[in-house]
Amino acid sequence: MSSENGRNEFSQSKNFSGSLKTLTKPRYRLTRLGEQMARLPIDPKIARILLAAKKHDCMAEILVIASALSIQDPRERPLEARDAAAKAHERFTDKQSDFLAYLNIWDSFQRERDKGLSNKQLVQWCRQYFLSHLRMREWRELHHQLAQTAIEMGLTTKEAAFRQPPSQEQLRPSESQGDQDLAAKLKQKQLDKKQHRAQIRAAKEAGYEQIHRALLTGLIANVGMKSPDGNDYTGARGSRFHLFPASALFKAKPKWVMAAELVETTRLYARDVAVIQPEWIEQEAPHLVRYHYFEPHWEQKRGEVVASERVTLYGLTVLPRRPVSYGKVAPEEAREIFIRGALVAQESNLQTAFFAHNKKLIKEITELEHKSRKQDVLVDDEALFAFYHERLPELVWKDAKGGVWGSEEGGQTQSDKTADQNGQANQRNAGRVAQAAHADSKDASNREREPSSHTRQNVSDDPKPKKQPASQKGRLKPLPLADIRTFEAWLKTAERDNPRLLFLSRDDLMQHAAAHITEEQFPKFWQTADGKFKLSYRFEPHHPLDGVTMTVPLTVLNRLHAPSLEWLVPGMLREKIQLLIKALPKQIRRICVPVPDFITKFLESNPDRQAAIIPQLAHFIARSAGDMRILEQIDQDAWAAQELPEHCYLNLRIIDDGGQELAGGRKLHELQQQLGQAAAVTFRDNTQEFERDNVTTWDIGTLPESIKFARGKQQLTGYLGLQKEKDGRIALRLFDTTEAAEQAHRQGVIELMKLQLKEQVKDLNKGIQGFTQAAMLLKHINADTLRDDLTQAVCDRAFIGEDELPRNEKAFKEQIKRARSRLPAVKEALSRYLQETAAAYAELNGKLGKHPLTHLLRLRLQTLLAAGFATRTPWAQWPRLPIYLKAMTLRLEKYSSNPARDAAREADIQELEQMWQEKTDSLIKQGLPISDDLAAFKWMIEELRVSLFAQELKTPYPVSVKRLLKELNSLN
Repeated sequence: MSSENGRNEFSQSKNFSGSLKTLTKPRYRLTRLGEQMARLPIDPKIARILLAAKKHDCMAEILVIASALSIQDPRERPLEARDAAAKAHERFTDKQSDFLAYLNIWDSFQRERDKGLSNKQLVQWCRQYFLSHLRMREWRELHHQLAQTAIEMGLTTKEAAFRQPPSQEQLRPSESQGDQDLAAKLKQKQLDKKQHRAQIRAAKEAGYEQIHRALLTGLIANVGMKSPDGNDYTGARGSRFHLFPASALFKAKPKWVMAAELVETTRLYARDVAVIQPEWIEQEAPHLVRYHYFEPHWEQKRGEVVASERVTLYGLTVLPRRPVSYGKVAPEEAREIFIRGALVAQESNLQTAFFAHNKKLIKEITELEHKSRKQDVLVDDEALFAFYHERLPELVWKDAKGGVWGSEEGGQTQSDKTADQNGQANQRNAGRVAQAAHADSKDASNREREPSSHTRQNVSDDPKPKKQPASQKGRLKPLPLADIRTFEAWLKTAERDNPRLLFLSRDDLMQHAAAHITEEQFPKFWQTADGKFKLSYRFEPHHPLDGVTMTVPLTVLNRLHAPSLEWLVPGMLREKIQLLIKALPKQIRRICVPVPDFITKFLESNPDRQAAIIPQLAHFIARSAGDMRILEQIDQDAWAAQELPEHCYLNLRIIDDGGQELAGGRKLHELQQQLGQAAAVTFRDNTQEFERDNVTTWDIGTLPESIKFARGKQQLTGYLGLQKEKDGRIALRLFDTTEAAEQAHRQGVIELMKLQLKEQVKDLNKGIQGFTQAAMLLKHINADTLRDDLTQAVCDRAFIGEDELPRNEKAFKEQIKRARSRLPAVKEALSRYLQETAAAYAELNGKLGKHPLTHLLRLRLQTLLAAGFATRTPWAQWPRLPIYLKAMTLRLEKYSSNPARDAAREADIQELEQMWQEKTDSLIKQGLPISDDLAAFKWMIEELRVSLFAQELKTPYPVSVKRLLKELNSLN
């Protein structure tokens, strides 16, 4: 059918019925832009570029480039002179764009024409630069035709349509160079050059973006991004191409390019390419790009629900990721994320009464869970979500005055309602338009927005839809409830009718009453003689603060008693005891069945909460079984070494006076080793009223056992004692523990007594009888070190011995009298013991040689007679030192008769020594003191050596491996 017949048929259909119009209307219709493109007698892509040039104000440049793209390339590249042509064309090359090369050719040719050259001279100039004069003329003619058409269409004016070559400004010297010396002139010349180049570059960049944005509108399908793993480019619809070797960008390989055409020869090549920015693609072709949304989440810093947006063009990723407000994309899902993130998870900075109330209430109930170590009190997040979901509107509506309402009717005045009654159909239509604003994204997991030309289509087929009534237009604006600002605006309006709309109650939050979680079971403070310290609870396994944490000032660190910390708080003690019982051997564990009842009986027996749990629990198990021999079956050291979960140990947080945390951990002895000295120094701060320097006589009155004093809001207890300072002087100092005070006071009293007994000490320092000979025999110890060590041992025994330390002037003077009378006897006894020990050592040392036991016995000698042995050896053991050495000598003599027996006995002794060492280390690790009996046990091992290797030397009491094992077990 001809087009004329078609038009007649259409006109006839109009006479029958208006209802048939939709059947005969053309399916597609040219837009205003299409009508303009149809008037241009060139490729539609080039026509689109010309129309974009008007928008970007670069019509003169685009007319030149568009006409160049419409003809054959004016540059000639003869095969026999390819290199020469390439070198000649370098004059016109631009490093960023092959399109600008056309402008450079045009400008160069125009300058030559402006010089008034003849046609022959112009032909010769073209040949010089390998340009076709015929194509140059064709180019100019087509350019003139396009320019005339553009002027007729009103795209540009006659003055702006024809490009004038830019003037080549020469570098102008600075005006101030006249008075400068040569060096300054050179420097100024360099600055002028740099500034001139910057000006040229800035002018070029300003025009570059305008020109290439216009070109992009028509060449949008020819964009490409460089592949990360190769030199090719990924283009639209999955195509892959390479840059043409003749391109100025071939070596540079920029990330994003745009090409005039894609030509397939041996491979797909892009010709006439230019560097572009990917952002331009979205801005110049918004109707072609697609938007994909992923990872929607609540972002506290921005105060809104945010998603990552990816922009693609024909499958090519233009922008891989950028954050966008998700409420405009998917209002329903964004509202849910907002509720879960901002309100349920409380990840927001809301400054509202309901939020502060709900946060405080949830914290209180969460603390109950931390204490009980069960997440069965606070309702789950779904219950909180349901609470807010029920009370928050799906959408909010903003009226013309800025008010935000939870419903469309909420913002209507009476006059608005009357107007609505007069136009209900129009109101429904407006509602559909509002909903269409969010119809571009429905998939929650990976949203994809259709091109905007489809999502923003008109409701009516009429290209010019009718205007809405004045009462409807712009009166109510739907907003998604997905950000803090909108929420606060809605809340301000909603709370006028119900101020407690979003306030949670305890019934809303608690699954049960939690009556067992009382302050008696889970106290807020740890009470000691030095005051009370805050306790905090946390239920988060494997977290450093899991369990109960006590915040302790540094000043009282040394005063904490490790055994008392084992008892935790009443509410957590039962679980710890249950785990301890579970760690016992099965035959002993049976005694404790049923375990809950057994624990109840143990706690009702009022155990000493200042002593360790394990010894008391072991005794209770034995008493419950009616057989105390069970104690021998319980290895308390191994039991104590069993690792329980972290929350079964009290966590300590040590802070300074300013509340800053210094250290933390669950092992008190390690914290005391780390900060004990600093704690003692800090404890003494501001206690000068109790202390004195340079004490030379007992003029300090009576020293009380303890002193109570205030430090800030804390009531502390200190212990006074004399102390020998580093410079040798004696001072009165305040200590934080009785042990530290007693140890320092003993040495301080001895030093003070030395000042009162100067003549005796002076005589003692000359050396005791037989010292010279003993020093020669004990040559592994420095003579001066040995003399000082012996002097200190004599003073300790003669001045104090087993006596109680004096704490007043009368007791001090009486102690001096006793020291004067005891000193000669102690001096004489130590002299005798020293000579015997030195002689025995010399005899043993002479027989060691290359004996198989040499290494083992030298280790024993290092233990017994190392530097400082005189003060380390208890007075009762001095007479036995020579015996221990003689026993070693006899062992050497007997070894050859039966080496196997010697090795077996040594193995038994070493096993005992190892058990004693492990028990000692365990006590130190737990921060417990080593008892006198346990310290004396190592001397029992020495007696066992005498009994096993030199029985003829006798021992002061019966010893055997079996007896010592029993003794060691009894020390538990």
